[in-house]
Parts: sequence; C-alpha cells; structure tokens
Amino acid sequence: MTSIVVVGYPDRLRADHACLLQAAQARGISARLVSPSELSLVTESGQQWVSVAEQRVIPDVVLPRGLNRPWPLMQQVLEHWSRDGACIVPDVIAASLCADKVTCTSVLMAHRVPTLATMSVVPGVGVNLSSGESHFGTRPVVVKPARASKGRGVLKFDTWHEAEVALSTTVPLVAGMVDHQVVQPLATGAGCDFRVIVADRGHSHEVVALTRRRAPMNEFVTNAPGALVDDVDMTSLDAERIAAPAVLAARALGLCFAGVDVIEHEGEMVVLEVNAWPGLAPDQRGTSLADALLDAALRA
Repeated sequence: MTSIVVVGYPDRLRADHACLLQAAQARGISARLVSPSELSLVTESGQQWVSVAEQRVIPDVVLPRGLNRPWPLMQQVLEHWSRDGACIVPDVIAASLCADKVTCTSVLMAHRVPTLATMSVVPGVGVNLSSGESHFGTRPVVVKPARASKGRGVLKFDTWHEAEVALSTTVPLVAGMVDHQVVQPLATGAGCDFRVIVADRGHSHEVVALTRRRAPMNEFVTNAPGALVDDVDMTSLDAERIAAPAVLAARALGLCFAGVDVIEHEGEMVVLEVNAWPGLAPDQRGTSLADALLDAALRA
C-alpha cells in the first residue's frame, strides 16, 4: 500500500490537513500527519536517517505543508528522504527557490516570466534607493520581507525616499538573522489580484482553480482579513491572460503543484509571488485541490 506523510503543524491549516488525509484515504492510501517537531535527522556510526517519533520511517510520498519557518532543517530532512527514495512534493529545490522572493524573482526573470521590477536590499544604515525612482518611476513603493508569507510585514510608501528612510532604521536580529527586503513599485492593479492554482497531473501544467482577490476598502494587501474572494470564469478571455504567466512560473520553478499570485501592471499580467504549498480551500472546494495535489504527487 502506498504511504504518504503530510508534514505540517497540527494546530495550523487543520481543515487543509484533514481534507488531504481524507482524499488520500478515499483512494486507499495510508496517510498520516507528522509535525515538524516529531522529525529528527539522526547521525550515528557513519549512518544517517530520518526518525519520526523515534522510529525510522521511509514513506513513498512526503507532502510538506507550510514549513517556511523551520525550512533550514526541514530541507535537510526532505533531501534525505528523497535520497531514500521518497517522492517529495513540492520538490525540495523548487520549494527552496520559492522560499525567498529574491531568488524566486531571479529564476522567473531568467525564464522570461513577466514580473514586477524589483530591488533587493538589507535594511539598516546605508540603504540607498535613490536609483529606484529613475529606474522604476514615481509610483508608490511596496516593501516586504523576502522570506515572509501571508502579507506579513508588507508596507507601502508614497515615495522611494520615504521607503529609504524606513529601511535605514537598524532592524534587530530575528533568530540570528536580518531578513533582506524586496522593494517594488506599487502595481497599477494594486488592491485586486488573482490566485492561480496550477497542477501537473501527468500531461502538462493546467489551471485547476482561479480566484480574484480584492483588498478591504482603503487597503492594498489582498490576503488580509476582510478581503473579498470570488471565482473567475475559467473559459473567459481574462482567465487565459491571467493563467498564462502562472503556468510559465510553475514550469520555470519546477513545481508540479503551485499557487501563483498574478496582478495587472501597466496593461500586462505579471507574477507577484509563487507559493510552493498553497492552501487547499476545503470549505469552498471540497477535496478538489487536495485531489489535484495527490494526482501531481503520485505521478511525480
């Protein structure tokens, strides 16, 4: 019997985890949820293995979900499982690329995927954004931590100078590091963007869900509380424009299942961010996205 381990925190994304386990069990697949804290990478007598609650385990498939914070160790655990023959979805390299917005943007640019213009800086005394206005224009500026998610730490400034002043403040170390920041012009379509779920189920990458997200009034972050979310007609011309860069992004990053955020800027649809483990929206979509993830994982 095929065995799947879902790696995620039991107290977070509960509905997603339950939906994924249910979808697996409906196929006759043995599936279990394992917290990152239950995992150990053991090195002893010249050997190394992954321990789950003090037992050596080698599953057929591993589905990491929402592991941004413990990623440095989880990356090593997943790489070892991969060497043991487990299929990891998302692929460890692809997930690492998505974990840092600067790295992700660089890969997308190299593959000619349309993105917003970007500057990357380390906050602190000496930050200089004087070239931003000459390169990118006088639009308002968005600053966000390169490794954050869910809209955390995203700030908007009216001018590049204001952003520079804010970033010049010395930022305290968090877990031994200062997070570098992404600085971008505010997209012309700010306040409304699109989440595209892309999956490769064995034939080619396809869009399995497409939603429009509208920020609350007087806000611009679309995944904040109070945002409005509705489905986009997948057969419409707008859907084709939105889906095209999302599919290109998933392919460029080597993701067989991805959540790609797309926004309009100066008449063009561009990729804003890519999520290697997007939410499964079980309340709205039942097990459809979980099934798409399983299809992608079992064929990978």
